[in-house]
Amino acid sequence: MKGLEILHYHTENNLPIEKELVFKLVPELFVHEINKLGHKDRNRFKKPRISYTRADGEMLEVDDISGQLIADEVDTLFEKSMAMEMYLLEQTSDVFKMYSEKLNHEVLYGGHVSLTEYMMTLEVMDDEVRKDWEKRMWSEITELRMINSDVKAL
Repeated sequence: MKGLEILHYHTENNLPIEKELVFKLVPELFVHEINKLGHKDRNRFKKPRISYTRADGEMLEVDDISGQLIADEVDTLFEKSMAMEMYLLEQTSDVFKMYSEKLNHEVLYGGHVSLTEYMMTLEVMDDEVRKDWEKRMWSEITELRMINSDVKAL
């Protein structure tokens, strides 16, 4: 109750509010930010889970099974993310090998300072101006970027 009064006072008087205070009062507001964190940091914000034990102190079967399910889900998710990262790495390598000669030729004889500068130019270039191989390569790069965002979201 005291935290709510402090928050109300600071809001009424247009004073700065500490994020920690808001988190203590309304942790739901920070779910999106917490989900962006790594696995170890996210565990710090987990709410304690209520476990139900019998009078003799033994844990109920339901709690035992749920703990195993959570561990299995984390392992499955980790394996899936590693498989997606390996797929992304292989596809990126294949795209580079496929277009490396054309990229080298374009950078050396096309008047570009570096490969990075050429790729930045290619990104802002209209489709009508791009060569056919550049269009194909750019569509594959776009697909790889989408896969990369999926891997990061996982």
